[in-house]
Formats: sequence, structure tokens, C-alpha cells
Amino acid sequence: MIKSASDGIHLKVIRGKAKLEPTLSLLGYNKINTSVVERQNGTSRLHNQRKVRKTLAFSKSSRYHRWMSWLSVVPYNFCRPHGSLRIKDEARIHHRTPAMAAGLTDRIWATRDWLLTPVLGGQG
Repeated sequence: MIKSASDGIHLKVIRGKAKLEPTLSLLGYNKINTSVVERQNGTSRLHNQRKVRKTLAFSKSSRYHRWMSWLSVVPYNFCRPHGSLRIKDEARIHHRTPAMAAGLTDRIWATRDWLLTPVLGGQG
């Protein structure tokens, strides 16, 4: 929620389960940046047609919507290298995924790795 006052703009998080400060620091930001969130939402809609309105694939069931979200988010973060995250050496270019940039893994996963990795936790 953004609240404008005579002494400036004050940001206050009113939703979400993630710890805001660590998440922002992983993304390289010190304050809330709505453009990052909107970019992620747009990318998510491109990869998962169930999130797009006025299509035949639009999710009517929250259960299937959660599953399809999971099936599109994990490969995007673990299996697909992103051009903006690559590191250039003198000798070569090292490609990285968002999960590698966040320190969650040390390599680009194959689809087989992702499908065979057990999921910890449960449906929350």
C-alpha cells in the first residue's frame, strides 16, 4: 500500500508471506519496486496461459491453477538460463539461472533433474 502524505510517500506491505528485506536484497533493491513485480507477473502470464483472461485455458479451479503455476515457475527459475544474469570472464561467458543467482543451486538443471527431485514440504 502506498500512502501519500505531506512529508512524502510511505510504503507499507499489507500482503505476502515472504520476508521482504531478504527478497529485495536478492534482487538487488533496497526499497519496494513495483516494476519488478509487474515484470514477473507479465513473464508468468507468458509462460502459463491459465493466468491469462479470456482464453480457453483460463483456470477455473484454484487447485489446477496452483499446479500449473508450479509447473511453469520451477523450470523458469532452475532450468532456463537468463541473458541478464550471465557473467563474462576473460575466457568465456558463464550462463546462470535465477536460482543460481540467488544461491539456491550451483548449476543449470536439466528437465530430468527437476522432475526427479523430491519436493520438500507440502501444500500450504
